[in-house]
Amino acid sequence: METARPLGLLSRRSFLRYSAVTAGLLAVSRLRLTPPAIASQPAAVAGLHVLTPQQGEVLTVIVERMVFTGTGNMPAVRDTGAIATIDQALLQLDPTVQSQVGWLLTLFQWGPPLFQLKLKTFTSLTPEERDDYLRDWATSRSDTRRLAFRALKNLSMLGYYSQDATWKGIHYDGPWVPRVRRGISEQ
Repeated sequence: METARPLGLLSRRSFLRYSAVTAGLLAVSRLRLTPPAIASQPAAVAGLHVLTPQQGEVLTVIVERMVFTGTGNMPAVRDTGAIATIDQALLQLDPTVQSQVGWLLTLFQWGPPLFQLKLKTFTSLTPEERDDYLRDWATSRSDTRRLAFRALKNLSMLGYYSQDATWKGIHYDGPWVPRVRRGISEQ
C-alpha cells in the first residue's frame, strides 16, 4: 500500500530525475551553442533551427516574464542570444522532444481561452496577465501543466543566464580560470 505524500513534495525517484535533467541542462549551458556572430545578435535576427518564428516569439515572451527582475540592470532578453541558445540546445535533442516543445509553445500561446477564459493569446496579454497565466501553470492541479512550467522555467533560466551579458547584473565575474567553450557543430 502506497502512503500519500503531501502536495508539493517530490518522491526520491522524481527528485533524482529532476536533478539529472537539470545537471544535463547545466552541462549544455556551459557549451558555446551558437557561433559568436549569432550569439551577440537579437534572437529574431539569429535564425532558428528547431523553433518556428512564432514559437520563438512565444518563447521570448515567456523568458522575458520568467527572468524579469523589475530593475534595469539586466539586459533585455531580445538583446541577448538566449533564444538562439535554447534553440541550439533543442537541436541536440531527439526530434520527438523537439516536436513536444513546439506543441507546448503552441498550447501555451493559445491556452488563455482554455485555462483562463480570456479571449486572447498569451503574447497579447498584459504583463500582469502573463504573470497570472504563468502562475496558473506553476500551481495547476495538473501534473502535466506543472511539469511543462518547470521545463519552460529551466529553459528560460539556462538560456538567459548562460549569456555572458547577464553576468554583471547578477554580480558574477565569470569563471576564475577562463575556460574554452566548445562549439557544437550544426547538423
